[in-house]
Amino acid sequence: MAASNEDTQVVDNKMYRPPQQEETQMTLDEVIERLKASMPNIPGIGGAGSAGLIFVALIVIAVVWAGTGFYTVGPDQEAVLRTFGKFTGTTTGGLHWHYPGPIGKRNVVAVTTTRRMELGFRSGADGFTVAQSVTNESLMITGDENIVDVQAVVQYRIADLQSFLFEVDDPGDADRGIPAGQPDGRTLRDIAETALRQVVGSRNIDDVLTTEKEQVQTEVLLKMRELSADYKTGIDVLQVLLQNVNPPLEVQSAFEDVVRAREDRERLINLAQAYEASEIPKATGEAAKITEAAEGFKQGRIARAQGEADGFEAILQGYLLSPDITRQRLYLEAIEEILPGVTKFILSDSGVLPFLPLAGSNSGSGVISGVGGGQ
Repeated sequence: MAASNEDTQVVDNKMYRPPQQEETQMTLDEVIERLKASMPNIPGIGGAGSAGLIFVALIVIAVVWAGTGFYTVGPDQEAVLRTFGKFTGTTTGGLHWHYPGPIGKRNVVAVTTTRRMELGFRSGADGFTVAQSVTNESLMITGDENIVDVQAVVQYRIADLQSFLFEVDDPGDADRGIPAGQPDGRTLRDIAETALRQVVGSRNIDDVLTTEKEQVQTEVLLKMRELSADYKTGIDVLQVLLQNVNPPLEVQSAFEDVVRAREDRERLINLAQAYEASEIPKATGEAAKITEAAEGFKQGRIARAQGEADGFEAILQGYLLSPDITRQRLYLEAIEEILPGVTKFILSDSGVLPFLPLAGSNSGSGVISGVGGGQ
């Protein structure tokens, strides 16, 4: 009975033992067989044909994978190539091939496009929205310790694509859609702000507001190019344009009055210069006219005086040669000049002689003048 109970217990144990799953290991051939069983029956495939099918599939996959290595670079683009993450070179426009991923990678970037960055303000995406001022970028101190609000636009392009992609780790700029890793994000903005603050801080507020804007733009451009080269950003800054340069709102009206006064002063100066330009030639002409007249009068008086002197010298020479005759002639000439309209006669030892020129008639009243004996 005991044995019977033991057998029963064993049987019972076998009866209540939980079912166990058999562990099976499938080989590659079994997998292929199952794939073939699941595929529809294609004539010509069987036995060694399964290995050929796999080989063909692998070739197709390899061809497709290699085909993904072809890429096109546009005329305004440049591509940077990497193999296992290491820079291997650049390519320009055209169709090219490089190892596809994950072995090789490529970055195709437009390098000739002129890009734009706003400093001190943000314009709307549609171009019509009113620009919003960013005072933490635009407010700065001038060299004479005044506060000025400066807004600028920076135009740039990519000059060295390798440096642009791999030399600077930048957090990006969400406002302009610049992704992380490109130096034209926060790095370029900091460079522009630093350069502008340095230049504005070295000048008076009047220079920045009115007369020296062109020089400020040029100095900021040169400073940005220097900083960009030091950081190896690969960016070429093309132009810096000052948009709005204004004093703070609290004192803006006073500065506008100063600007208007300066404009009035310039206007009056221009009017005075125009009057000067018109009057000076006129006065110069009058002066030349008076000078010429005086010169002519001088030459006439000199010639007259010279003639009178020459005549006196001639009379003197005649007097020295014949004193009596010369004295008599001078006397008669004087009488002729003093009494031009009177008939005159000369009384001498030889009788009465008419005074030359001879009169046409002896009638009429007259004064008889004469000398006797050579007196």
